[in-house]
Amino acid sequence: MSSPDPAQAYRLQRPDIAEARTALRQLYGHRTDDLWRTLLTRAGLSGYETDEASLTRLLTAMTDTDPVMALCARSLTIRMNAHTHLTAAHTLIRDAE
Repeated sequence: MSSPDPAQAYRLQRPDIAEARTALRQLYGHRTDDLWRTLLTRAGLSGYETDEASLTRLLTAMTDTDPVMALCARSLTIRMNAHTHLTAAHTLIRDAE
């Protein structure tokens, strides 16, 4: 059984690959499927990964594509980093209690 995500106390969910695809669909509409396949190929991913390293590879590929996609990647990177730091802070506070 997995433990609850400490960052949920801040109502911040860690972004994932599925969310990145949804964000791209909002930006690129009908062109998303072709762009998505290209990004996955560049990142060496299948699109079904759930680990942070795979998300980081996808975000790097997004950053290297075009300025709009780079901005989207930056937004997801900020959320990923905020989630990581809030989780660590929550753990430190909980351990100190």
